[in-house]
Amino acid sequence: MNNSLVVYQESWIVSRIYQVSDEMRTKISDQTRFEERCIGKVAEYIKGDRNRLKHRRHIEWIIQREAHDYLSWAKREHANLFVDLTIEEDQDYGEEEIEFEPEDVLANVLSDVLTKETTDLLAQGDRIKKEIVGHWAIGNSNVASISRMLAHSFGGNEESHRKSITRFRRNCRQVLSAV
Repeated sequence: MNNSLVVYQESWIVSRIYQVSDEMRTKISDQTRFEERCIGKVAEYIKGDRNRLKHRRHIEWIIQREAHDYLSWAKREHANLFVDLTIEEDQDYGEEEIEFEPEDVLANVLSDVLTKETTDLLAQGDRIKKEIVGHWAIGNSNVASISRMLAHSFGGNEESHRKSITRFRRNCRQVLSAV
């Protein structure tokens, strides 16, 4: 770290390293790792003689060389497949391999749109009803907790909110059965 301190004292070196790092942002996965390597190489060069700070072109060459080396290393780095991560020992005991299925984000968009349209249809522009349907959509069907939340958020009596939720639930069932 003491060697790196010399690099941090020279702002033009640090800004040049960050500039090169920003240029490589889309090509590498870890910018900080590159920056640390770069600072280490420049500090190693300067370590012997502080007069080497005057060799600006050579220091920039060191940074560019490190960027090239890091990019070539980053291209060889690749992600592992989930299938490759299974342990072969599990196969010996007769255990069945569990397949990992990543969540399909695009499929959830359709369900979110349908949920929102159903909420708008049932609430019909009423803020309180929209809040109630929102709680039902996330799986909260506890009338007491919803009425407590409504009384706290919108004011009013918990009991009257509870009765209106029960009435609204009955009306929603009728509307949904008609559709």
